Amino acid sequence: MAKITLAAFGDSLTEGYGLPAYSSLPAQLERCLLEEGFHVEITNFGLSGDTSADGLFRLADVIESGPDAAYIEFGANDCFQLMNPQQTKANLARMVEAFQEAGIPVLLIGFKPMNFTPQSYSTEFKRIFSQVADEFNVPLYPDLAKGIGEKPEYYQQDGVHPNIEGVAIMVSNMFPAFKTFLESIAG
Repeated sequence: MAKITLAAFGDSLTEGYGLPAYSSLPAQLERCLLEEGFHVEITNFGLSGDTSADGLFRLADVIESGPDAAYIEFGANDCFQLMNPQQTKANLARMVEAFQEAGIPVLLIGFKPMNFTPQSYSTEFKRIFSQVADEFNVPLYPDLAKGIGEKPEYYQQDGVHPNIEGVAIMVSNMFPAFKTFLESIAG
C-alpha cells in the first residue's frame, strides 16, 4: 500500500490541547493505523480556540500542503459560543467543497453538544454534520467524543478537553471509520 498523507484539520480537540504532542488525537490515530498495517502519515493542523469560521481562514494552507486525504473536525467552539448552527453548517460545507475541488477525499467528524448546551440549540446543532455529509456525499463519524461522553475521568481539569486516556478511547472508537475511509482511498 502506498503511503497516504492525511491532514488532521480542526480545533483544540485535534491539536491536543494540554497534552504532549505524541498524545494528541492525530498522533494516537497515526500509531493505531500504523499498527494495523496502514502506511500513513498524519499532519496535525489543529489549532486551539478555532471556530469553523477561523478554520476557513486556514483552509488554503492545509490544501496547499498537498495531503492525499483530510479529516475536518470543527464545531466545538462554535457550539460553546452558541454561534448560529446554519453558519457553522455553511462553513463546514465550504471546507468540504474546497477539499473536493482540490481532489482531496474528506472524512467529516461531528461534535455533539455537551449537557449544559440549551436543548433547542443542541437539537439544531446536532443535525448540521449529517446534513453536510449527505449534501457532499462524504463519510461522517458523527460523535468525536463517543465512548467518553461527559465522564470526568476522561477529561482534563477544564472538563472540556480529553486527557490521554480519553483520546485513546476516542481513537479506538473512530478507528473503524478511518480504516474504511483509508481503504476507500487506497482502492
